[in-house]
Amino acid sequence: MRSLIRALLGIASIGMSALAYSQIDIYTEHFPPYQYEDTEGEMSGRATLMVRALMAQAQLEYQIYMLPWHRAKQQFEHTPNALIYSIARTKIREHQYHWVMPLCELKIGFYKRVDGMVELPHYTADILKHYVIGVAAGQPSLQYLKEESFEENNLVKLNSLNQAGGMLEKGRVDFLFGAQNFVEQMAMTMGTEDKWELVLEVPKLTARLYLAAQKETNKTLLAKLMLAAIDINKLKLNTTSACKNSAYIQ
Repeated sequence: MRSLIRALLGIASIGMSALAYSQIDIYTEHFPPYQYEDTEGEMSGRATLMVRALMAQAQLEYQIYMLPWHRAKQQFEHTPNALIYSIARTKIREHQYHWVMPLCELKIGFYKRVDGMVELPHYTADILKHYVIGVAAGQPSLQYLKEESFEENNLVKLNSLNQAGGMLEKGRVDFLFGAQNFVEQMAMTMGTEDKWELVLEVPKLTARLYLAAQKETNKTLLAKLMLAAIDINKLKLNTTSACKNSAYIQ
């Protein structure tokens, strides 16, 4: 793999001098503990650490922009040679992007208030179809609910899952459906970690998050990124324990 990428770099060397001084735009969303803005206004988090390490290894200048997910994805798709993270690698998306570097693993689940109105002997997707679910728009989790025939009237689609936390506390949704690490970090931030509980995990949606590039990305740039990713992967920054123990300071 390394020799192949080096060969591609040699073949695609024309125009590299101009590319070397170009800034690469990288788009992401607020998604702690993987990526978030710290107390000093800097982009931080486990995924951000890995992305910064990659760009340093590739010796590329870059700028990270944090936007609501649907806007981040739109900007990424319309900006030449842009990158995006943390995006789940799914079957539907497999051939839509170049998957540059694996980040942390994503697990999805349903959460409820411990003292909420809904208390069932057991929880299944079919049972939860009868309740109001808060879910982030434009995510595989929303697509899953639609494929499983959850009624549109019972889905509260939000630009950010952060909004769903407040709605769960106020009783405006019965369940949150989203990434487990994100929901649990949000609960800690809100001081509700003892008030929310995971009631159903969806193994079907477990996926690896990635830094991804567009299909039309400059071949020289792509080869440079892929080569740097080989070295960063050796550092094992994306192990389950490393990702789970990531600090979130806000």
